[in-house]
Amino acid sequence: MKEFKYGNTTVIVHSPLVLMSPEERKQWFEQEWQKGNPILRQIAEAVLDCYRSIDNVTEKLKVDGRNGSPEDETR
Repeated sequence: MKEFKYGNTTVIVHSPLVLMSPEERKQWFEQEWQKGNPILRQIAEAVLDCYRSIDNVTEKLKVDGRNGSPEDETR
């Protein structure tokens, strides 16, 4: 368990991953990916969905003649 403070918010991580070195985490992820860990694959799919969503918004802004900057999304 490891605790992080961000302003008035406390985040407690109950994962052994947080205690691993970057190399150990990389090795763990590679092993779990090869084993077909379903949770890891769902997380990867969620990340890809976020990127797809960002790409779709950027493309729509370009079609509308805007450059896809963050300021465009507030219009």
